[in-house]
Amino acid sequence: MLVAGGVLALLLAAYLAVMAVGAAWKNPCARYGPAPEGALISERSDVVTEHRSFWPIGSVCDWQRADGRGTIRSDNGSIPFSALTYALAATGATLLIAAARRPS
Repeated sequence: MLVAGGVLALLLAAYLAVMAVGAAWKNPCARYGPAPEGALISERSDVVTEHRSFWPIGSVCDWQRADGRGTIRSDNGSIPFSALTYALAATGATLLIAAARRPS
């Protein structure tokens, strides 16, 4: 029972993580925003750089500031969704470790 629960929790966590990264990949910051306040809005692609993040799971975007003084960071991930995903992974790993340590 512990093994099945652990495997199920890990599979669900992996599924949620893949879906979050896939949504971030399909909806880049430059196309869907939202642009943070004070960011330069332009048709040029060089005003925003984007990379994937582990916390929150999704994308982190660095927008050039409209006043030219550096960048503004924003993200499109969800903290509650990321917390759920990592909690499921930790629960699954804990259940599998408990099953492995259990005397037979």
